[in-house]
Amino acid sequence: MSRNTISQSVKYGLHFIGIWPDTPFAGLRRVFWLLSAAFCQFYQYKYAIRHITTDGFVDTIYSLSITLAYTSTVGYLVIAWINHGVIREIISTMEGDCAKYATLDKINAISKTGNLSFRLTCTLPALHILAAICVTVGTLVIPESTDSNQRQLLVDMDLPFDTSQSPIYELVLAAQIIFQGIVGYTYCMFSTFLLMLILHAGCVIDILCYIITHSMSSQDEEHFRFIAMRHQEIILFTKRIERLFSYIAFCQLLSSTPLMCGLGYQLITAVQVENGLPVIVRCSVLYFAVWLEIFVYCFAGEYLNTKSKMIVDAIYDTSWYNLQPTTGRGLVLLILKSQAGLPLTIGKFSSLSLQTFANFMKASMSYMGVLFAMS
Repeated sequence: MSRNTISQSVKYGLHFIGIWPDTPFAGLRRVFWLLSAAFCQFYQYKYAIRHITTDGFVDTIYSLSITLAYTSTVGYLVIAWINHGVIREIISTMEGDCAKYATLDKINAISKTGNLSFRLTCTLPALHILAAICVTVGTLVIPESTDSNQRQLLVDMDLPFDTSQSPIYELVLAAQIIFQGIVGYTYCMFSTFLLMLILHAGCVIDILCYIITHSMSSQDEEHFRFIAMRHQEIILFTKRIERLFSYIAFCQLLSSTPLMCGLGYQLITAVQVENGLPVIVRCSVLYFAVWLEIFVYCFAGEYLNTKSKMIVDAIYDTSWYNLQPTTGRGLVLLILKSQAGLPLTIGKFSSLSLQTFANFMKASMSYMGVLFAMS
């Protein structure tokens, strides 16, 4: 059983993209990401601009959607690099919490959370890798246009050399397959990191609630002071999560809106044509991957707010009516702080919650209707 809530899959993934503290050759990894992203994004946007009037509306929408997904991944990396100190503080806090609460964990919450975190953070990257494989297969089996001399690439790019000749085509295609797998893995790594963090916060809250419910004494003011200090540490921990993921969530929802509109439009269009199965497979798995990313972010905000309300219930379940007046007044302040919740926001202007997820889905469906009207 794990005695730590830090998932090894997340640790290795963040090592891979150069974000985990003290990663070897982190500077070289960042240089690789910047150079490869600049190269790919330049020729992707160049293709989109040059072919926006010559390609069909459906092909243009898909090309822009893939380009936008690459751009959002680069945005995540830049935000994480800027907040590298915050990531170091978060990881240090998690390690300290696991050591601090090891002797207080009477409900075995750390082990249960560690194992659950590992399973979930392994499942999400596996789903995204599977989605990348389905997209690759779906793209390559699409029949090539008879009026074009260009062979089908995995990602549309206006490269400065002829990609229709062998072996250049095979080399470019292999490079795109590898790079798309890396980008897809990196794209989902931030949501798995967020999932690991909120599960850790929930674990600490569960232990704190158990302490409040089973150990609160009518005469022990030191015990109450300990609970108040631990609650303040939880608030500071979630504020660091908010500082790191607020603008990442903003980039996620900003890029996912046109992405889901474009993929949904192409998916519905492919259903109405013959031989549309490869397009259906390609768009449906991408649509599901983007939908899952948005859901994880919104679920994280809802989860933390629900866990905060559990502290209120735990306090009320104690014999608060037997406490000393000074301790009782302190409990009132603790209840008020817990009722405020532990909010995660989207760019500091809107909270992440399941209500936000529902509003986002309704908005994307509305914009999809606009695309149908335009076509």
